Amino acid sequence: MKLTFKITSIVLVTVMSLLLFFGFFIIKDEKEFLQYLQNKQGKAIVNTISISIVDAVLLKDYPAIDTIVENTLKAYKDISSVRVVINNKIVSQVYNKGLTEDEKSLFKSNVVIDGEILARVVSEISNSENTKIVNKRIQTIIIISLLITSLLIVILILIVKYFLISKINFISNSTSKININSLHKLIKIDTKDEFKDLAENINEMTKQLEKEIEDNKIKTKLLAEQSKMVSMGEMIGNIAHQWRQPLSIISTSASGMMLKSEMEMEFTKEDILGSSKTILNQTKYLSNTIDNFRDFLKGDKSHSLIKLSDVIQYTISIVNASISDNFITLIDNTDKNLSIYGSRNELSEAFINIINNSKDALKTNIKNTDDRFIFIDVKEIENEKIEISFKDSGGGIPNSIINRVFEPYFTSKHQSIGTGLGLSMASKIIKERHYGLITVNNEEYKYNKKLYKGACFKVTLNKES
Repeated sequence: MKLTFKITSIVLVTVMSLLLFFGFFIIKDEKEFLQYLQNKQGKAIVNTISISIVDAVLLKDYPAIDTIVENTLKAYKDISSVRVVINNKIVSQVYNKGLTEDEKSLFKSNVVIDGEILARVVSEISNSENTKIVNKRIQTIIIISLLITSLLIVILILIVKYFLISKINFISNSTSKININSLHKLIKIDTKDEFKDLAENINEMTKQLEKEIEDNKIKTKLLAEQSKMVSMGEMIGNIAHQWRQPLSIISTSASGMMLKSEMEMEFTKEDILGSSKTILNQTKYLSNTIDNFRDFLKGDKSHSLIKLSDVIQYTISIVNASISDNFITLIDNTDKNLSIYGSRNELSEAFINIINNSKDALKTNIKNTDDRFIFIDVKEIENEKIEISFKDSGGGIPNSIINRVFEPYFTSKHQSIGTGLGLSMASKIIKERHYGLITVNNEEYKYNKKLYKGACFKVTLNKES
């Protein structure tokens, strides 16, 4: 294919150069001929005007001169302006307002009687029509050049393929058709030369690749299933946290109404409306909660333009109850004007896994609930990139294991609260699905004049993934 490309390029450049070379001279000759015709026409026009205004000049009938000039301007559409000068004074001047201010040619003629110059006629004629004709010819030559060049390229490619590189093309086409669904198809070539050795080597590599892909499919499927089960467990726990308070309010309202009924107390309209409104509002809240979790579990992975502030708020709405129940203060410092192309559900899943990791660290390591913080910062950095950081006050990750936190199944937690899949899936989503970067390090910082230390996860995404 490289040989074909080189030969094709040479022919393309040669043919195009020849066509443009001859086209240049054709256009040059045509342009000179058009200029010759225009010069001839311009001289004829000013001479005609000079002859036509002789009587008017002698009588100093300037309105008659204007009429003759205007009629001439109407008859010849290319005339830009005409003026008549007597004794260095312009006595008549008419413009054609329909013409643009482009390049013009100037023509002059004198009104002479008995050897005396009585007046001078000056006319400007637009070159726009000539320019249009020349441009049209240039376009025609370019189109013809492209058509001829394309035809020659096709013919040349067919000749080269037939005589020179049929075997190489056969192997190249065979390898280009190799994909995940056709790894079992081997290249068959009926020769006893180097091409057969090449085909056999490619076939051997294809077999090895097929085996590795199958092994990776099994591992990926197992990892995804385990991660899904972990996510479902997390979701059930979050739903329980989210529903606890509204269910308590509904129960209280309903119990109050039942108690009044059992004690045969009188119900007022306001009592019934108040309790009904309370129950209705809480059921709407429960319904919205179910919608949020259902959308998350749908797993829509399509990419679209999304606001990162919306993704963060959506993530917080899912984990908020669990965060609050563990007396953790979550501080969101998101720039609300930043957007990227990505999947809201996938990014939310990654962010939830990062936040859950911080939550577990705070719950385990920080006994004073007033010192439990998670900070979320979203900002634009250099080179059209966006950085999302999740920083906690959980004491940090031991240096001995910090480089392994994104490995599948690696966890330092008790098996009852950790599977080692959360951060691994977060890394996979950021790197493989959004072509971003995720890193972690320990940071010391001050908040409210107090020194804290914790893990800081930084996610870097391109503004257009």
